[in-house]
Amino acid sequence: MSAPETGPVQGLPDSRLYTFLDEERDFALYFLEGQRLIHDLVLTHAIQGPGFAYFRDAVLSVQPMISLIKRDEQIGFYIDSEDPYFRLKIETGHDGDVRCVLIPEQFREFPAAMHGFVRVLKLFPFDRPPYESVIRADGLALRDIVNRVLRDSYQVHCATLVSERSDQSAMLHQLPPLPGRDDYDFSIDAVRVRRDRIRDEIQGVFGRGLTDGSEIQAAFAAIGWRCIGDRTIQLRCSCSRERMVDNVRLVYTREG
Repeated sequence: MSAPETGPVQGLPDSRLYTFLDEERDFALYFLEGQRLIHDLVLTHAIQGPGFAYFRDAVLSVQPMISLIKRDEQIGFYIDSEDPYFRLKIETGHDGDVRCVLIPEQFREFPAAMHGFVRVLKLFPFDRPPYESVIRADGLALRDIVNRVLRDSYQVHCATLVSERSDQSAMLHQLPPLPGRDDYDFSIDAVRVRRDRIRDEIQGVFGRGLTDGSEIQAAFAAIGWRCIGDRTIQLRCSCSRERMVDNVRLVYTREG
């Protein structure tokens, strides 16, 4: 599904994904300022109430994953839930363009857990075959699904935070140790410890609802994070629709 462009929104700049490093260069933090993105999602989808809240949280949780892929690569994130019944599709790329859909449009709940399959598709340039990962999810909440995809499909040490007060999210990523760091605790437990330690600081930034890039960078600098890059995130499809459809069809053909 390719959403139409909605045009500029007065007072609401394009959403951006920022990459920060801590002073020790042990962790990267990817901060998604997603208020324009979610605004456009509201305008282009008829889903309402708790169903849209689930849709919003899914998009904010998945979108920072593009920080883990290379230029010209794309990812597809699909939930095929049987209980409760719904289909979620999020397709995005390194350049920040995203398209997504949640069906049925009458979906009106925020499930505490779901039962079904989660599919991750990673697309490469130069006609390389896609990477496919299928995970069985029984009784998993959305947060647990995303963290399991990061652990099992991407094989990285990450943890996500989604704001309840503003349309923003963050993903904490532990970096491999620098040479000479023999005592470095490179583990998912170390990520959880760091996430819990900075949770209140990140929630403080969330609570301010900042959209200006200089203010966002200053807010994170004040708590020990240095910005090393950012990119625009927008509800738009710049990929080849035929290529995406062919690769999605390949996933389902393999399953059969």
